[in-house]
Amino acid sequence: MIHKFKTNISFILAAMIMFSAASSLVAGPNLYIPEPTFNFGKIPQRATVSHTFWLISNGDDTLRITNVVPGCGCTRAPLMDSVLAPGDSTAISIYFDSKSYRGFVSKKPYLETNIGDEKVYLQIHSEVLPEPEQMRPVKLKPYILDVSQFSVKPRRRARAWIINESEEDLKLSMLDDKEKSFAVILPQSVKANDSAEIIITVNEDAIETEFSESFTFEISDEVGSRFSLPVKRMYRIPQENKSGK
Repeated sequence: MIHKFKTNISFILAAMIMFSAASSLVAGPNLYIPEPTFNFGKIPQRATVSHTFWLISNGDDTLRITNVVPGCGCTRAPLMDSVLAPGDSTAISIYFDSKSYRGFVSKKPYLETNIGDEKVYLQIHSEVLPEPEQMRPVKLKPYILDVSQFSVKPRRRARAWIINESEEDLKLSMLDDKEKSFAVILPQSVKANDSAEIIITVNEDAIETEFSESFTFEISDEVGSRFSLPVKRMYRIPQENKSGK
């Protein structure tokens, strides 16, 4: 079951937050970020994960984002709109390439605005696993989903397995599947010493694109462990075959 209900609830809550911020404007340009920190949890090396942050202009004057500084070559932060009227909002997607990092990694990309000299920081956290097959208490196989297309025949779907190696049933909760190039079917639970299937489907408007993104979920173990599954797509159709689509 696709988390449609959950998506609708999240959208309604986000809209309520934006409306509340817009209805109580402060003097001058101002920036409000409902959730400035995100934790990807466990991720593999040499993969890209992504998360979208929402930025809200809650001042009574135009907000200008004059610069976005990713912080390092392993992080990208494209911005949808850099000029926001009072009450407007925009999204910024953070892409983190885990490269050969090991262990706990935090990055702090920041924004420069016309509010003043103070930098506005976003924070992302992750635990990079050099040997992701040693994930505990669950494993992901594969730990990077590839839905690349190299022929005229559309390839939109990919599957992964979540393997529960613990002695207890685990519930799964989706934390981040918004603003992605694909939809996710995540099982609600996986029984002890059993496995369950995860399915992703590339969105219609993303079929002829390439991307490296991810989605993040949490399991119901004692510490609420998080996992992000990278999803990558290359779209390479020989030129002579494109006319035959």
